[in-house]
Amino acid sequence: MKQPNILVICSDQHHPRVAGYRGHPRVLTPNLDRLASEGTHFTRAYCNYPLCTPSRMSFITGRYCHELGVWNNGWPLSPDETTWARRLDRAGIPSVMCGKMDFVGEYQDGGFTEHHIIRRRRSHLPITKPFRGRLPGFECWWSKDDDTINHAGSRTEKVISDGVDGEEDDGIGNFDHDRIVTDGALKWLREHAGDASPWCLYLGLVFPHSPFTVPHRFFDLYYPNRDPLPVDARFPNPNLHPVVMNFQRSQRVANITDDSLRRMLAAYFGMVTCMDEMIGEVLAELESQGALDNTFVIFTSDHGEALGEHGLISKSTSYEGSVGVPLILRGPGIQRSQSIETPVSLLDLYPTILDMAGLRAEPDRRGCSLLPLARGAPASRPDFVLAEYHGWFLTQSWFMLVRGDLKYTWYSRGRPSLFNLRDDPDECHDLALDPASRPLLEQFEKFLRSVVDPDRIAIESKQALKLIGPDGEDYTETLPVERYDELEARHPEWRNSRF
Repeated sequence: MKQPNILVICSDQHHPRVAGYRGHPRVLTPNLDRLASEGTHFTRAYCNYPLCTPSRMSFITGRYCHELGVWNNGWPLSPDETTWARRLDRAGIPSVMCGKMDFVGEYQDGGFTEHHIIRRRRSHLPITKPFRGRLPGFECWWSKDDDTINHAGSRTEKVISDGVDGEEDDGIGNFDHDRIVTDGALKWLREHAGDASPWCLYLGLVFPHSPFTVPHRFFDLYYPNRDPLPVDARFPNPNLHPVVMNFQRSQRVANITDDSLRRMLAAYFGMVTCMDEMIGEVLAELESQGALDNTFVIFTSDHGEALGEHGLISKSTSYEGSVGVPLILRGPGIQRSQSIETPVSLLDLYPTILDMAGLRAEPDRRGCSLLPLARGAPASRPDFVLAEYHGWFLTQSWFMLVRGDLKYTWYSRGRPSLFNLRDDPDECHDLALDPASRPLLEQFEKFLRSVVDPDRIAIESKQALKLIGPDGEDYTETLPVERYDELEARHPEWRNSRF
């Protein structure tokens, strides 16, 4: 038998528990459930930066975003960075990208032997003015999330666009993109059926990312309903951490009604089921070729979706719904119906994919192969997961550590948070507010500083985003967004910025 193929499927903005195999009581995901029953799934998998471009650049290189200098969406990856796609290509294993990987600007191939992309993200470099999205008082202006939610609903299953600009239209959404790239992946598989040499195919889907729009038959599966609303779904929510409370305010979600939230949930669940059906088509094609059992399959997502929990929508926070991701491995030697609670992250995909191809990761890669765990073998790996954020809606950076049952989040210029995920899986009781937790908080901060220098990186992110003035002024503290236009009038060089 030839060396196994590798199929990597990545969804977008997928809440880690919204799938049948994770015990969700409503969502239908028969194909993901099959992958989990025939393979191993991880119940505590995390992205390393809950935003599209940074997360994907991190997992394709196996390095943290602060090491890559990828601080936000619209920030290009250096072509000099090694990716697992390039390593496979150089080893003679064709690597093919079909769909969203979210490379930015001119550099789009990312080291893949072939790349088929229908939606490209433009570069926001060079930046010549302060990044508005992190200034005090910033509010989302391009698409109010309460408006996006209020427009949640259904559409035709007929492809009505080229898939490129659907994300900008609530009524179209991302179905066309995913239908087109799934058909492209099926076409590629049929053209290469029976290839003697192994291959790696990456399928990048955009479902279940907002807009919350899905073909009728999927929406109708879940609406109307009277299911319980998400945990702590309050708009506004006075019990949030001050930094997260500001994030909620920036999203402008104060006017969401219960019915609007239910429509959003129905559309989101429908997108997950629709995506699952497309994944089933790819698995069926491999099975018809007799190739499925000799193919490693990885399913994951770039980050989560808060989905109304704690009164939040989208990603960007360190709550489980935002920073957690689904993760399933299936293939030769992988244990069936195995559930692993060990905390892992998307950084682990770089060495995992190379391990599947019989290659070794470079010593400077941050993750560890997941194959030993998935095959039931002892595995030596770090006892923590690290995530970070320096982007939209939050004036200050944060770093998250997960160690054992505890999750610690360090906020620059703000108090930390601490949750016991075993006793409080919904993260409703912040232990950082209890004076008895002070020794534990001090231990976590000391450990964090042994891994990274959070203060230095927080400053570097601000410098990259032009948030530190020439005289050292920190605009995230001194420049409220309502004064931005006034200041811009005195700085004509700002007007040419792409941000």
